[in-house]
Amino acid sequence: MVCGQLGDSRGRGSGYLKRLEKKDGGRAYGLSRQQKILRRIVSEPIPLMAQIVQQLGNETIESTKEYLRNLITMPERKYEFFSLQNRLGERSDLTNQTLLNCHKIQLEFLVAIRTGLGSFLSENTRLLTSELVEVFLIERCRNINCRRLLPVEDCGCNICSMKKGFCSECMCLVCLNFDCANNTCSWVGCDAFLHWCHAVCGIHRNLIKPGPCFKGPSGTTEMQFYCLGCGHASEMFGFVKDVFMSCAKDWGEETLMKELDCVRKIFRGSKDLKGKELHVKADVLRTKLVTKMISPSEACSFIFQFFSGMYTNQLILSY
Repeated sequence: MVCGQLGDSRGRGSGYLKRLEKKDGGRAYGLSRQQKILRRIVSEPIPLMAQIVQQLGNETIESTKEYLRNLITMPERKYEFFSLQNRLGERSDLTNQTLLNCHKIQLEFLVAIRTGLGSFLSENTRLLTSELVEVFLIERCRNINCRRLLPVEDCGCNICSMKKGFCSECMCLVCLNFDCANNTCSWVGCDAFLHWCHAVCGIHRNLIKPGPCFKGPSGTTEMQFYCLGCGHASEMFGFVKDVFMSCAKDWGEETLMKELDCVRKIFRGSKDLKGKELHVKADVLRTKLVTKMISPSEACSFIFQFFSGMYTNQLILSY
């Protein structure tokens, strides 16, 4: 429970901070109140800071949360934020047992600093104390919309087995980040382990490239995604076809252009005729949408017919 004054000089929490500043040999002078609080949270013993945070006022807590959110999101302040992360990383006393003794707000600050995610400072984030501790210790997914225990389904692939916080349910194999995108070609998946990767990350790491065709004649190739976790190759043409046939009718013009641009990039290095045709088709349709030569519905109709095998390369190039 948060009690005491609203963060002014009369609050009991303020007295604690003043005594701590003296113990710091005056090094904290010149810092804002929010800076001092965050430095203490990442440096001082858990029991002491739990007592201090409990007695801080609502106004002080909210202003400190806002200060930390700015540190996380503003590039020009990244060095100050990294300094907090480094201080936190140097500690060896932050175990499951000690963290369970944190004040809930104190723990939210610790998790936000550890993960670099301001979402843990929101009032709408209603995680249990035990869940916050597991996120801090990299035992639970840091995506608050996922929150699965790690590794998901005891996966033993090269990424999950490293136990560094990767969640195969929602994170990119390459950059380890997550977002809320779905029904899109901007995430490509592994057929074997159902792991996912941003298409741009896969292209950058050369994980999306031509490989031996699974069903075609010997010596032919097709575009494939090579999973960084297990090495399995997943065919890309069928994946893109399924996404467009299932979702394109619900996309707006901007989304459709982004998806076509993504497909154009995925199949840029194709060596097989089908992949080359798809690359050209995506490029042509996107250009015609940008220049308003066709409508989104016309573009969708054309791509549906293409995937149904009703257009030849000649028609694709001349449309």
